Amino acid sequence: MIKIKKIIYSTLIVLCVGMLGAWAPMSYSSVEDRYANADLYSMYAVETITYDSKNVNEKVNSAPQYTALDGMTNACGAVAGAEVIAYYDKYYSEMIPGWQSYYPASGKYRPLDKVYIPSVMKELYSLMRTNVEGLGVSDSDFVNGLTKYINSKGYDVSLKNVVYGTGIDYESCKSAIDNNKVIILLSRAVNVYNITDEGTHDRISTATISDLHIMVASGYKEIKYYKGSSLFRTDKYLLASVGFRDIDTAYYKVNPHSLNYAYIVNIS
Repeated sequence: MIKIKKIIYSTLIVLCVGMLGAWAPMSYSSVEDRYANADLYSMYAVETITYDSKNVNEKVNSAPQYTALDGMTNACGAVAGAEVIAYYDKYYSEMIPGWQSYYPASGKYRPLDKVYIPSVMKELYSLMRTNVEGLGVSDSDFVNGLTKYINSKGYDVSLKNVVYGTGIDYESCKSAIDNNKVIILLSRAVNVYNITDEGTHDRISTATISDLHIMVASGYKEIKYYKGSSLFRTDKYLLASVGFRDIDTAYYKVNPHSLNYAYIVNIS
């Protein structure tokens, strides 16, 4: 559950509102980072980017947006895993037997129901060994649990990490999203953003995720800002389902990034 907090940073009032190559099996390790519950602090201050012109390259796919079940603690792994399962149910119908995660007429995803997604989330929560070796899940807990679930439905899955040290293969991320794939982001504490186009300037609202967290990206936005004919700034984002009750999606900035891993999900 998200805890309600109030924190003052000088004049800013901050309120809580609220992933090389194909994957190979991993061994459990007590020294791995743990992804558990994190707080989300929404900042009422904004950055304003004034420009003469801008070029926007973006693609956003419809995707599920879930939150943890009541009583389910440190569950960002199970929530993100359920979003991945539901997303691919549109293309692999036995991912959730007996149910469609989307509306056939529109292709948009259904909200969290009371039976099927809770069942998937509970199974993933167990398969990922949530809270067994420590709070939440490790990277290997998460990957192994998600893989076991998908394999049990008769499908193969590979997770390609596109984080290389301090860099990320953003072009591969964009290509994956263009081809209707999602990217699982295993992040350190980080800011996420809302972007509002106001004609002559963009307003960037900032929220802070307080600790290690797992999200699922299904869109991208690359913005190039110009003064006259001179490019003065390029921002690169992934649009992610963040898993909080009060904010469903937000933009994650990848230049620079704060990711441990970014897994492109391939299912066959």
